[in-house]
Amino acid sequence: MATPAPITSQFWNESTGHCDCCGRTSKTIWGDLSDQSGSLAVYFVQWTVSAPEHDPIIDLIIGPWGEGSEPAARVLVSLAYRPSTRGGSFMVVDAVGRRADDRKICGRALSRHEVINTLLAEQAFSLVDALWLTEPRIAEVRDLNRVSCRRSIDGLSSARSGSCKQRTREQDFSQD
Repeated sequence: MATPAPITSQFWNESTGHCDCCGRTSKTIWGDLSDQSGSLAVYFVQWTVSAPEHDPIIDLIIGPWGEGSEPAARVLVSLAYRPSTRGGSFMVVDAVGRRADDRKICGRALSRHEVINTLLAEQAFSLVDALWLTEPRIAEVRDLNRVSCRRSIDGLSSARSGSCKQRTREQDFSQD
């Protein structure tokens, strides 16, 4: 059996802003995930700095990219990352209404129930694994596990407020 080609991230850009609900700094990074055949997906990762109670969100726009490709052939899948002292976990969440839910870049955004228990879910988790391992800027998201640990040790609440809305200084996700 042939080994699948490795998937790696290509870094495009990043922006900072503030969280609408708590005012803390938020970040967004983006780029693409590619193998030897070309780009497989574009990713956007959003999180609130040092705030594990705000689950980071990964938006994956999966499908063909490049010359001759059309947005209608791509779908948006979103995953939340839940930081934890045990290393955290990912889960598929509804992509409808996310910032990347834009017909200029994808044909449609998928709900959680359209993704879970499908081949697309396997593909999305494979892409997130590659992102987690090859995108150096994701280290800040991994570090939320330690922040979560400190909060538990300090006796602070670990209640989750869910994903917060984030504003960024850059209003589009164009590659610079």
